[in-house]
Amino acid sequence: MERRAFFKLIGAGAVIAAGGTIAACSSSGGMSSPLAPAAATDAGPHVADDPDVGFASEVDVLVVGSGIAGLSAAMAPLEAHRSVMIAEKLELLGGESYSATGVMHVSGSALQKQAGIATTAEQAWDERKQEYADAGVTDLDFAKRLFVTTPEWVDRLVDEYGAQFENPSDYVKAGSSEGVLLPKRGLGDMESVMTPLRDGLSAKGAAFSTGLRASAFVVDESGAVCGVRFRDVKTNAVTDVRARVVVVATGGFASSQPLVHANVPSQERIGCYTTASMGEGQLLCAYLGGQLADMNKAAPLTSDLPQAAAWGLFGPVLIVDALGRRFAREDDLNAAADACVADDRGYWWTVFGKGLSSGAQARSIAQVTTKNAKRMVGPFDDVEALVGGMGLPADALKATFDGYGALVDAGKDADFGRTAFLQKIEPPFYALKQFPVRYKTRGGVRTDADGRLLNATGSAIANVYCCGSVAAGSVEGLATNGAFGLIVGRAVAKALDERDAEK
Repeated sequence: MERRAFFKLIGAGAVIAAGGTIAACSSSGGMSSPLAPAAATDAGPHVADDPDVGFASEVDVLVVGSGIAGLSAAMAPLEAHRSVMIAEKLELLGGESYSATGVMHVSGSALQKQAGIATTAEQAWDERKQEYADAGVTDLDFAKRLFVTTPEWVDRLVDEYGAQFENPSDYVKAGSSEGVLLPKRGLGDMESVMTPLRDGLSAKGAAFSTGLRASAFVVDESGAVCGVRFRDVKTNAVTDVRARVVVVATGGFASSQPLVHANVPSQERIGCYTTASMGEGQLLCAYLGGQLADMNKAAPLTSDLPQAAAWGLFGPVLIVDALGRRFAREDDLNAAADACVADDRGYWWTVFGKGLSSGAQARSIAQVTTKNAKRMVGPFDDVEALVGGMGLPADALKATFDGYGALVDAGKDADFGRTAFLQKIEPPFYALKQFPVRYKTRGGVRTDADGRLLNATGSAIANVYCCGSVAAGSVEGLATNGAFGLIVGRAVAKALDERDAEK
């Protein structure tokens, strides 16, 4: 199904009609905003320099952002019979999660156990912990909480919402990592996960609105958040939504050139794959008094054809630069792009053969190469012909193939440490040209263990939660962001139950 048809059924572009009012907000729990209006005002809820607040809709939980974190955050409140609205600034639901590669680092899910993979999340943590530490993640305790929650998140998606994943035995038997899950049709098929989740949330009563960009929190006379003001992305019309709890799940800031310039200037001249990760959530939370952390940490880069960056996880490929030299391990999603930028290589080629094109991810290879035929050369029956197609120095590429073959024969990649699919590449040969791009960011809004927004004193700001890449605690993966949403959703449902019990 095409993406437009996928979300069209929900009423893409629907906007809540402005006008009319609902009674003033009331605050409960947590610290109020330091930017609270003066207590003497009689105006009630207001947004400075904007039209007066007039709530057009009222819900228990308002989720801002419809990526995997936001949708996952809606599950528990809906299951607790709370009213939930999910607002998305794009015309279509799914955020940038929908176009992700679909690679999910998970261990211990029921799907994996059924495939004969016995490793639990706790057992896999030591290796994953080291990867996070090497990547610069500092809050390893929270990272562990996210990681060990991922199998439960997957099981819930499958059992409660009908999400579809590929049988991991299909690619693990061929040599892929036991700690990876993919959507039903492999790389690039997030539809198989997000469509059932969207439908399941809708069946439980979720309301969806698209084309709405969050422009401000609405606060009551005490400064406690009681809703969000949205602007229609096309008309700029105002829509105010009242909510007892707001969950911010708007993603990172990779698409915002000003924020990248301010926080990670070393990456500002690098192209960007994403278009919607503008950092609005971080800025809104900061204006409210929320604290930002670690946004100056550079995130890893990837290929401008992201699925191609993942091919080395599922079959034998060889990465070479413009001079035909191997320069990075192929079983790492980010290694080629990071090394390409670090050494000013400009671009690189991914060389592959029948071992990849006829393997478990044949659909991805066909899809990517068909859409990017001008970047593709091949098929060629020998290395000499491949060299001609790539326009590389013949001797250099031949030497690279010979050196790589020696590593395969030795059974160890002494050059770059590759472990998956250290196998010879068999003809016919193909090569795909790629460029490095940024696609995600590190750091964001500081939260507590339940995702509550924290102020400068470390106290929770009333009624606001954050999850996914908007938060500093995110460790950047699809599965961990989904788990983050699950954790926050449960915390929200519990908080509302406790609040109601006090009445």
